[in-house]
Amino acid sequence: MESVYDKLRENHFEVFHEVKKILTREEILNLFYKHRNASYFPEIQEHLMTAESVVLLLVNDKESIPAEEEGEEDIKLESPVIRWKKLIGNKNPEEAKTEEPESLRALFGLDEIRNAFHGSDDPLSANKERDIFLFPIPERPPVFEFVRTKVTMDMILSFCFPPNLEHANSTGRLDLFAMYGPIVKYHSVDYCFCRNCVRIAKDQLQEAIREKELSERKKMGMT
Repeated sequence: MESVYDKLRENHFEVFHEVKKILTREEILNLFYKHRNASYFPEIQEHLMTAESVVLLLVNDKESIPAEEEGEEDIKLESPVIRWKKLIGNKNPEEAKTEEPESLRALFGLDEIRNAFHGSDDPLSANKERDIFLFPIPERPPVFEFVRTKVTMDMILSFCFPPNLEHANSTGRLDLFAMYGPIVKYHSVDYCFCRNCVRIAKDQLQEAIREKELSERKKMGMT
C-alpha cells in the first residue's frame, strides 16, 4: 500500500478518512447497484468478501498547483472525484497497461473483476458512497469574499444550489446573499452550508466590513 500512498501524495490527494475491512454483502450491493443484475456480479461479491479492502475518503490537499511557466496563473485542481478516476485508469487492467501504463489499475490490477481499485462516478455518487461507510463529511473552514460587480444569474443559482449537494439549504443561502452581497468564493469539499458555516461566513464578512470602514475613516482623518 505504501506505493499507492506515494502515488496519492504525488497527485495532491489527502486521505481524509480510512478504514480497512471485509465488505459486507449489503455494502457491496450499495456500491455496485448498477451492476447487481449483471452475470459477473456474483464474482464481484465473492472477490470483495474474501479479502480485506482499504476504503479511503480522498480530498485535494490544495486548491491549485504552481504553473510550469513563471508569470502564468496557478493551475486549479479538478474535483478529487474526477482526478481519482483518471489516476486509477481503465477498468480493464490489460487495456490500462497500453493506454495508461502509470495508472493504478495498470500497475496493480489483474483482470476486470480484480482490477484493484474502485472510484465514484461523480460527486453525487461520492457523497452517497461516503454515507455507506458512515464517513464524516470533510469540511474545511470556508473562505468568503464578495465582489459587488459580479452578480449574474448563473452565479446566484450556483451559490443557492451547489452542484455537489443533494439537499442544499437554498433559503439560508439566499438570506445570506441578500444580507451580505455576492459571495463568490466558498471552499469546502462537499460545498456544505450548515449553520456553523453560515455563522463563520457572517463573522468573516462583518469583520471585512468593519476593516473597510475603519480604513476609509483613517483616509478621511476620522480616527
